[in-house]
Amino acid sequence: MGFITPLFDALWSEFVLWSALVGGITFGWLYHHSFFYRSEEGVDNNVDNLQVGVFPVHYDNLKLEVTWTLVPFILIVYLAFISWAPLDNVWTSADSDGDYGEECTTQTSSNLVWDEGGEGRYTADCYHVIELVGFQWDWDFDCLDLATDICEETMATIEGNDKKNLNLKQGEVYLVQMTSQDVTHAPWFVSMGIKEDILPSQTTNLWLPADEVENFLMLCTEYCGDNHAYMIAGVSVHA
Repeated sequence: MGFITPLFDALWSEFVLWSALVGGITFGWLYHHSFFYRSEEGVDNNVDNLQVGVFPVHYDNLKLEVTWTLVPFILIVYLAFISWAPLDNVWTSADSDGDYGEECTTQTSSNLVWDEGGEGRYTADCYHVIELVGFQWDWDFDCLDLATDICEETMATIEGNDKKNLNLKQGEVYLVQMTSQDVTHAPWFVSMGIKEDILPSQTTNLWLPADEVENFLMLCTEYCGDNHAYMIAGVSVHA
């Protein structure tokens, strides 16, 4: 399960709950009125006194109209507010006092931990900076000056082809500075459940906490030309 998955799972569950509640009220009201106010054969149920060529009677209920407008507005604002939690955990600026402290010094560990209380998210003492460049149709990783046990680029055989492989260490947090050399790409760290567009001449930052020991693929999810489907890299998180 990727590091961001618990946050999105909780958000998904709440969206499903509100969808079921609102849907139940709306369709319940619809079906009730459809059957309760239906015309009966042989009975004059023209309660609105409808006449051909005459506008029907207008009913006005200010309280109902205000409620019907205000309640959905409050619900939408609330859902938008709680949606910030997982997004903030992925895109929080490194310049702010975030959950991952400041950049780690040489040989310092991030000490990544899951905060069971509070907002339920990962926190760390510090983070490591690495770089990612996308181009048609491959990826380049740069671990900068990090020790090889914390970050290392190697090669791996993926689907019969030699591909780049990014080796990370469990319990560390990485700030990935990403850009593109040509067209728009979108690295998708499959198991971690996150992806982001990267554009030419623009640097995009993304948090990458390595929470579990695993091997998975990094794919491009923005069509970028003939070999888009083969723009694959490996990501390995070791203990």
